[in-house]
Amino acid sequence: MVEWGFQSYPDYELLAKYISPEFLQLNSEVMKNRQKSYVGNGKITDFLQQYNFDFTDFKTFAQQSQNLQALGYEMALKSHIAAQPHCMGTLLWQLNDCWPGPSWSIINYNGKPKPAYWRVKEVLKN
Repeated sequence: MVEWGFQSYPDYELLAKYISPEFLQLNSEVMKNRQKSYVGNGKITDFLQQYNFDFTDFKTFAQQSQNLQALGYEMALKSHIAAQPHCMGTLLWQLNDCWPGPSWSIINYNGKPKPAYWRVKEVLKN
């Protein structure tokens, strides 16, 4: 299984270093410009609701998107491991970021691991 992943937002504090406070909203033009997925924020929002992740503001949305990403990576990796010998490897997309915005990375632009990093490490340690 190659090149799979699920987006999350970086830490709110990281975004706030580069984006003016008035644009730190999910539907601001600045945040829309940083969204590079063809499905946009809809997939993140839909799965947050489906898996009962609560969010009331953009800061909470960003954090919960990271928790959701960790869950998604865990579920995918466990299914790949369970599918052996049909699936004997997996390549998640992506490790790190080149800028602060929503992406598939498990390490933020500033080098700080997201929750998915730790979850992937835990699932693959055996």
